[in-house]
Amino acid sequence: MVVKKQRTVFFTSLLKFFDGDARILTEQSYDARELNRIRLQYPEWNITSVNKHSEASRQIIPLDPGTRLHNKLPLRPHDFFVFTYWTGAYASTGYHAFQEKTFGKAMPHIHLIQDFEPGFNAWNDKYLLTDTLYHMPDTIAVFNSHELKEWFEELRYNFFRSYVFSPKLDPDIARHLNDENINQNREKLLIFYGRPGVPRNCFPLVINALNKLLTDHPEVSKEWRILSIGSDIPRIKLADGQTLQSPGKMTLDDYATLMHRASIGVSLMCSPHPSYPPLEMAAFGIRTITNSFGPKNLGDIPNIISLDSVSIEKLADTIWQAMQQYGSKPSTAAWPDRYSRYLNPQADFFDDIMEPLAQCLNQAM
Repeated sequence: MVVKKQRTVFFTSLLKFFDGDARILTEQSYDARELNRIRLQYPEWNITSVNKHSEASRQIIPLDPGTRLHNKLPLRPHDFFVFTYWTGAYASTGYHAFQEKTFGKAMPHIHLIQDFEPGFNAWNDKYLLTDTLYHMPDTIAVFNSHELKEWFEELRYNFFRSYVFSPKLDPDIARHLNDENINQNREKLLIFYGRPGVPRNCFPLVINALNKLLTDHPEVSKEWRILSIGSDIPRIKLADGQTLQSPGKMTLDDYATLMHRASIGVSLMCSPHPSYPPLEMAAFGIRTITNSFGPKNLGDIPNIISLDSVSIEKLADTIWQAMQQYGSKPSTAAWPDRYSRYLNPQADFFDDIMEPLAQCLNQAM
C-alpha cells in the first residue's frame, strides 16, 4: 500500500513541477468494468488507445500485450519516461533509441528504484535483463532509501544522475501514534509480516523458527498469541498443534490498533531495501526483529533488533529473548538522521530532490 502511494505521490509531484502533458502507460489491457472504475477514479484523465490520436493533456493508455508490437506510441523531442518496474523500463528502450535517431538527442529517463530487482529473478535470463536496465545511458535513478542507494554504489552502478529520498510513516497510520493508552495494556501478542507469495519476506524461515520456539519452550503456546499479517496465508498447523491465525484484510485504523496491542514483531526482508513493516512496528513501540543485508542495518533505530545473519535457531532464540522483555517500556530515543523525518506526517517524500531533479530535466531539454 505504501509503495503504491509512494509511486503516485512521486508522479503527482513531477506533474506539479512541469505542468505539462502527461501519459500513463499501463502494461495490461482492461475490460469494460475495469475501464469504468478507472474513469471514476481518475475523472480528469482521458483513457485512449495507443493507435488513436488525442489532444488531451492527461491520458491513460493501456498497452495490450497482444498488440503492443504492432502499434506505435507518438513521441516528441522533449518527452521523457518515468518507470517503476523493470518490464516497463525494458519496454521504453525502443523509445529512447527512436528519440536519438529521429531528433538527434534522447531525453534522460527516470527510474524510481524501489528494490534491487535482479534479486527477484535469481540466476536466470530475467536477472540479466533486469541488470541491463541499470546500465542504460541517460538514466536518472531515484532511490527510495539510503540503504538501497548504498547497495547500488557498492556494486558500482553508474547513473547519469542519482537522487535519494527517505521514507516517512503513512499519515493515515501516523495519526494513531498518540492514541489514548498508547503503549498501555500491551498483550503477549507476536505479529509477523507473512507473505508466502513473496520469497524475499522469508515466510518459511519464520514458520520454522516459530516451530522451534514452540518446541523448545512449550509455555509460549499457553501465554502468547501469534498472528501473521500482510496477506492471506494457507492453513498452517504449528508445532504445538494450533493453526496459525491471520486477521485478514485490515483497515488502517484496525492495523494501528493492532500495532498498539502487539509486543513483538518480526519482519524479514532478504533485500537491501529496508521495507516498511519493521519501521512501522518500531514507530509504534513494538520490539521488532528484522535482518541486515549488505549496507542495510536498522539496528540504530529505536526498538529494532537487526540480525547480521539469520538461521532458524538464531531467529527462534531472538524471539525468545524478546519475550523475556515483555512489560518493559519501548525506547523513545531519537531516530537516526536518515530517518529523522519518518515520524513527521507533514514531511514530503520528495522535499529534497524534486527541485534538482526538475532542473536536471530542464537542462536536458
